Amino acid sequence: MKRRDNGDGTLFKRKDGRWSAQVYVTLANGERKRICITKKDREAVRIKLREVLKQENNRVPYSEKDWTIAEYLDYWMRDIQPHRVRETTMAIYDVMIKNHIKPACGNCKLRSLSTYNVRHMLEVLKENGCSERTRLACLRILSACLNCAVREELIFRNAAQLVEKPKYIPKETTIWTAEQAALFLRTIKEHPQYIAFLLLLTYGMRRGEVLGLRWSDIDFDSGWIHVRQQIGRVNGVIKARELKTGNSRRVLPLMSNVRAALLEHAEKNGVVLSPFNPYFKLSISGTVVASKAGTPLEPRNLTRYYNDLVEKANLPRIKIHAMRHTAATLLKDLNVPVKDAQLILGHSSISTTLNIYQHGTPETHRTAISAVESRLLEHEQLKSDSSFDSNSSKKYRPMPSDNKRITEVEYILCA
Repeated sequence: MKRRDNGDGTLFKRKDGRWSAQVYVTLANGERKRICITKKDREAVRIKLREVLKQENNRVPYSEKDWTIAEYLDYWMRDIQPHRVRETTMAIYDVMIKNHIKPACGNCKLRSLSTYNVRHMLEVLKENGCSERTRLACLRILSACLNCAVREELIFRNAAQLVEKPKYIPKETTIWTAEQAALFLRTIKEHPQYIAFLLLLTYGMRRGEVLGLRWSDIDFDSGWIHVRQQIGRVNGVIKARELKTGNSRRVLPLMSNVRAALLEHAEKNGVVLSPFNPYFKLSISGTVVASKAGTPLEPRNLTRYYNDLVEKANLPRIKIHAMRHTAATLLKDLNVPVKDAQLILGHSSISTTLNIYQHGTPETHRTAISAVESRLLEHEQLKSDSSFDSNSSKKYRPMPSDNKRITEVEYILCA
């Protein structure tokens, strides 16, 4: 029998009749270790040995633990994700993993996970009645987990990235016009939480940011509002949390009507205004929007108030988050530069502002197309006049037309 080369491992039959192979591998910490592969069949040992040697030749560290997808998902959620994402996101991941991903492919081995396994998971979810949005969310979560395994050099590739994504088309967000937004604010003027909706529509703040705004975050002397935290319910507890993105922490101008509304709100609720505190610390005390007991307002309660007030104002029902879309679109219609709109809204990128939050409106469409129509008619008239005067010795030279601006929507929310 030909002697095996160094590094090719040792293959032999044991006294109990089983076959074994021994080979040196490199662990993730750089150490070299001799492992033993034992099976009943000689060919099965040879196949496993070839797989280990191929992995070693590709300089992929050997993992002593043969993870299943379920086991690695547990490790990823326990040790990796808590340092990367918010608690609310973790709660969503936990539900998706427990209810959908684990039942569909949790028993698959991490090392041998293939595109077939991932496609099969999506098919199982579809058979179980999951929507396209849920299937896409599960695929993204699994892909993020496998990316971690690739970085830790446990697998060669991310099989989830090679699978065709479910086609999910988000529904178009319905927004209010400037007139409808102004009508809403006029209708709810006397409501105890009027200030919350004024902030939502004027600045396009997130619901959690409005609920997390404290009196100590408002600099009445210099005229600035400092958005520094948000409040939400996490695992059944109201908490003050960091903002969604780095750009979410921003400073907004204290407009005159907002200033007056804040002072009136403070007087009605017996709030003694404290000076602006430049030193930031997460806290749920001293919030501008509060319950009757003086505690931070429950996010769901603000939504309940909103739904009742929309019905009272007899306006089209839109989601409370669509107020943020409404403010973003009003900024666009007022020709505010996109970069400024992005910073006012606290988006991480301009593409988010443009592609998600700013919407076209029938009014702006009509104005734009009217401008195109006028220009076309103008050129048609010039062409007719040029043909009529073709025999004239003096060449016709049209005067340059004035630049036409798109009509601005009057941005007066509190008329």
